[in-house]
Amino acid sequence: MASKEDVMKGLERVKARFDDPAIKEKFKDFTKKMQFSFTDLNTSFVMDIENGEVKSLEEKNIEKPDILVTTTSDIFLGILDKKVNPMTSYMTGKIKVKGAMGDLLKLQKIML
Repeated sequence: MASKEDVMKGLERVKARFDDPAIKEKFKDFTKKMQFSFTDLNTSFVMDIENGEVKSLEEKNIEKPDILVTTTSDIFLGILDKKVNPMTSYMTGKIKVKGAMGDLLKLQKIML
């Protein structure tokens, strides 16, 4: 099991991808609250994205996020490090994602 610090570093990597000019252009009208819930750490982090820019990344839980990603720390970091197949993890229930399908498809560019 990874630590909260490891997960935060992974989330910072995701956040940094929004700084890529090509990504920034694709997400310019994207404003969402995205919550990552880690079942093994019993904690959640919320990334507040406004017009394609990450305004905040905080350890907290919100009632109704626009997008909810639920997984373990090891699966999340494995996907980021390309050691775990995200589609297999999704199909086997190791990662669960809730939100509008269009948003989820768009976010694949950030997570993979």
